[in-house]
Amino acid sequence: MDRNRLMMFAAMGTAVVVLALGFLLGVQPQLSAATASREQITTVTTQNEQIRAAITQLQADNDALPALRSELGTLQTAIPSSASLSTFISEVSRLSDETSTTVVDITTTEAEAYAPVAAAAPADAAATTDASAESTDAATAAPAAEPVAPTAPDLVSDPAITAANFSVVPVSITVEGSYSDALDFVAALQGGSRLFALETFGSSGSEEAGSEGAAPDSWTVSGNVYVLLDAASTPTGATTTPTAQAEGDADDSTAAGE
Repeated sequence: MDRNRLMMFAAMGTAVVVLALGFLLGVQPQLSAATASREQITTVTTQNEQIRAAITQLQADNDALPALRSELGTLQTAIPSSASLSTFISEVSRLSDETSTTVVDITTTEAEAYAPVAAAAPADAAATTDASAESTDAATAAPAAEPVAPTAPDLVSDPAITAANFSVVPVSITVEGSYSDALDFVAALQGGSRLFALETFGSSGSEEAGSEGAAPDSWTVSGNVYVLLDAASTPTGATTTPTAQAEGDADDSTAAGE
């Protein structure tokens, strides 16, 4: 092998080494930087899309804020943070005027701390099996019985509602008027701005009912109104129930209609 050929191989090897070093020292860092830049652009683009979605949601929430405030005001009127019995009595008087009845008496008793209703315990499996067997035997020996009454729905409770922030104020209202007017009064009371849960409705009647000059029938409506303390004003770990607050809202527990 002559000298010229050796020089050519040496030049080719040098060129390969120069190209390799150039790629490693010059091109590869640029390629890595370009890849990192593309990944960064993708990350920033994703973040921007998330931010734009959040801004869109915030704009929608802001647009819905007046309606939410209105709904909150309605709910706070239905179940206020204090007993507000004077306001409730005023509404009862107004509803009686609108339904042609006369309020004779309004009585409120001491507020009671809320007690969640416990769900009924499931029936014993063995007893259920025995009952099923007995019912099967009875069905084969006797005509079919009447349909079984539907079962009550499952109780639903909110863990945020406790005896520490929710109370019940029993109310009894006596009005005078006809049966139809009394029903209208009860319907108006249940549909009023203050939530009223009806429990009983009855009448003492009139001995002269139906005759001229007879005294109007007297109707008694019993039920509950409710108080929900504002979470922002309730200290953490407070042991005082809203009972005292509900009582302090009205000095007199009995009011008579004019």
